[in-house]
Amino acid sequence: WIKADKAGNPLEVGINLSANALNGLPDHMSHFVLELPENKGMNFYNHVLIDWNPAGHEPPGIYDLPHIDFHFYTISSDERMTIPPMDPPYMDPAPAGQYLPPMHMQLPGLVSAMGAHWVNMLSPELPPTFETFTQTFIWGSYQGEFIFWEPMVTRDYLLTNPDQVFPVPQPAAYQWDGWYPLNYKISYSGNPNEYTIALTDLTWHEGQ
Repeated sequence: WIKADKAGNPLEVGINLSANALNGLPDHMSHFVLELPENKGMNFYNHVLIDWNPAGHEPPGIYDLPHIDFHFYTISSDERMTIPPMDPPYMDPAPAGQYLPPMHMQLPGLVSAMGAHWVNMLSPELPPTFETFTQTFIWGSYQGEFIFWEPMVTRDYLLTNPDQVFPVPQPAAYQWDGWYPLNYKISYSGNPNEYTIALTDLTWHEGQ
């Protein structure tokens, strides 16, 4: 869904996930593509790619817990599907420095039909603290352009029925005109019995 103001400008973009969806999940990786409503929110956000990772993924000891990735893309699904796989130590061309959020590092390799991933080096699950991973926020790029924003959330964390809002680190500039999140939220509602994962406080920035 996309929440917009009376002028049609997007305020939030998110998904609602039934609490029952966390029961009976498969023991293999699963992918789901949810197209966002057309002609709403100025069509800045296009679709959401959801990945269920029952055994997590690399790096071991950090993100190898059962979790769900929620990728909010600004490119189309057809464009995303053209992204090829590239194994480490390959490093995809990075966006220019002014577009990078502070203290973020690109992970080596390129995930097929997804992109390159940028992690916040201050995230508590990373060294030197190595706290147990519960949730984190990833920036995604391809060929020097940011194309997705990704809350990554463990199943165990969702089962605590959270209601939290987290800040999104802001770069000095943005590449394209659009609405970018100041925050993201992960919340639970008992009526109806569901979780919400959303990019919130979307703010207009002119591309530079």
